[in-house]
Amino acid sequence: MGKALFDRLAESYDAWYETPLGRKVDALEKELLFRFINPVQGAKVLDGGCGTGRLSLELARRGLSVTGVDLSAGMLEVARKRTGHRDNITLMQADLEKLPFPSFSYDLVVAVTALEFTPHPDTAVRELWRLVKPGGSMVVGVLNAWSPWAWHRGRRSRKVASVFAHARFFSPWKLKALLARNTGETQFSWSSCVFIPPWSGSRLVRLAVPLERIARPLFRPLGALIVMRVDKRLVMRPVVETELRPGILTGVRARESQATQMRSE
Repeated sequence: MGKALFDRLAESYDAWYETPLGRKVDALEKELLFRFINPVQGAKVLDGGCGTGRLSLELARRGLSVTGVDLSAGMLEVARKRTGHRDNITLMQADLEKLPFPSFSYDLVVAVTALEFTPHPDTAVRELWRLVKPGGSMVVGVLNAWSPWAWHRGRRSRKVASVFAHARFFSPWKLKALLARNTGETQFSWSSCVFIPPWSGSRLVRLAVPLERIARPLFRPLGALIVMRVDKRLVMRPVVETELRPGILTGVRARESQATQMRSE
């Protein structure tokens, strides 16, 4: 489905970020993302769905040890060209729904504009959450179904080849429900960014930053990108959904026992 399209568009995927609007949107998104990521030098981070490596590179520049994974070989090839000079980035091809890492491997897991393109977002979230160490965090960024950008991308994808033809957009509440049922957590911090419309000209682009200051507190559910963070407790609980399904409690207890053993070591 989307993998072949990502492979085909990989070389031109970043061209939009070189436009005035693209550069401004990228800056606004990164500013909000890093507010929630709160990077700590030396921390191990997984960039799930790393694409062409733009976020992986920024994480590495801030002193984190980064593993970037993506299903698209074409996107990873572009990412390797971008990040090859860094010795604190490892890139590999992997499916978010079946990640080849031991549980509790990372201090931080990030997935930005990745869940929109996975066939089974619940499975992907459970896999990403599995990799977070107790006391660590997961930060997810998704395209907001309530933003004019979602309508614009969907409409444009019907006219030209676009990765957004297969995208699943999320509202803030749907994202929160997705994370809650697959992490067992109930506390989330979140915000959104990019309140200028996708048809913005140079004047609106210049006004983007002051508009963000006004719009974020007043219109938080409406920004183009939703960023949500969930922290994993030091003492973990089973996922809420599984508590209602006794047939799989054995697997839950096994994972809890593994977590307890790792903490004792």
